[in-house]
Amino acid sequence: MTDRELRAAEGFYDRCAADPALDAELGRLIAGPTTPLIRALADWEGAPPEAAELLDINQANVARFAAIVEEAGAWPGLRMVGADGADAAWMLAQHADRENDLRATWLPLLSDAVITGDADPRHLATLADRVAAVAGDQQAYGTIAMLAQDGEVEYPLPVADAARLEARRRAIDLPAPQQDAPYLGDGDLIPYGSDRGSIPVNLWPMVVEGHVSVEACLEGGVRNVRRIWATLPGDRRFGRLRALARERSVTIEQVPAEIIDELTSGRSHGGVIALVGARTDLGVGTLLAEVGERSLLVMLDGIEDPFNYAQAVRALYAAGVDGLVVRRSWETALGTVTRASAGATELLPTAHVSSADAAAEACRRVGMRVACAVATDGATELSEADLNGGLFVLVGGERRGVTRSFVDQADVQIRIGYGREQAPALGAAISAAIIGFEALRQRRARP
Repeated sequence: MTDRELRAAEGFYDRCAADPALDAELGRLIAGPTTPLIRALADWEGAPPEAAELLDINQANVARFAAIVEEAGAWPGLRMVGADGADAAWMLAQHADRENDLRATWLPLLSDAVITGDADPRHLATLADRVAAVAGDQQAYGTIAMLAQDGEVEYPLPVADAARLEARRRAIDLPAPQQDAPYLGDGDLIPYGSDRGSIPVNLWPMVVEGHVSVEACLEGGVRNVRRIWATLPGDRRFGRLRALARERSVTIEQVPAEIIDELTSGRSHGGVIALVGARTDLGVGTLLAEVGERSLLVMLDGIEDPFNYAQAVRALYAAGVDGLVVRRSWETALGTVTRASAGATELLPTAHVSSADAAAEACRRVGMRVACAVATDGATELSEADLNGGLFVLVGGERRGVTRSFVDQADVQIRIGYGREQAPALGAAISAAIIGFEALRQRRARP
């Protein structure tokens, strides 16, 4: 149904693009946020024939979709229609502009589906704001937005109780508006289609696989766990999982194996997954306040493979490193990194920064030393370097390593001595592990 309507819309747009007068009139009709396409076409007496076809398809789709929702008594979500079907359901509802009062009655069903993990929170936010726009009301979630020249997010349609906008978004696991800003520059954040899986703020469904990873999510508390789905919730292996879920007031539901198989990337899930929200990012200052100024922080920068990243974090966590600093988001590989790290990526306190220099400067302000791992002969042998006290260590990726400017301003340069002169360079994950455990050895010897 959705594909048919989108093809009709594409044909209509092509027709207008071929006629400058039509194109100009269309632009005038849909210039404001409260005049969506379908409503504008219905009132456009000079519309080309392609508009009539689009309107007919839309009207049939809305009627059929309304019947589906009424018959089911629920929003068509993950368990009912799968991820692609849930996306299509949102698109059909988003285009039901001529039945706005009816569409408003679907919002509580969609809200319930978001709570159970069956629907994308951005589906709820965008549909609620669309209903408000057509009704002439203020938007609640700030999804009708644009990026100003100064990089700030602006709202063509006013936001109701703007002071509480971030709180409303946070309540349904949407990031702050400013986190959406980099992606608004390329157009609207449309929660539809497989291509949105490459945008960290637009990911859904976000799935963590296997009981070890799910337990880490519950224990780490860095993201909201909406629901846990399991083929056999009473499995004796899940005793700790059930206890943590009760403690966090998270519901475990039994679902067929085929639903879990459809949502997972491998077969090592053991019949249990968690549907989760986005990670709550920390700044370096917040991380330091949490772990203390005499802590050991390691920054992993330039690692591109999620398995390598996960293995590095797993080792650092085991070595007792106090905190992790990263520059990129690994949310697009959430299932992989949580599984490969045995949940360590959820447990190790982590800060996100814009650059290694910014992280180093924040650490220096509280009296920490700054070190970096290099392969040059002039650096201090790892076993001879003092890794005690407050220390920030930068470990670069295999391709780019650590930039020369950072090396020059570091307080300490450390290198891992090899047993053979011609040995190939160690990868970032192994290097991070060696550094982490040498720091552990030294700190145990001199607590």
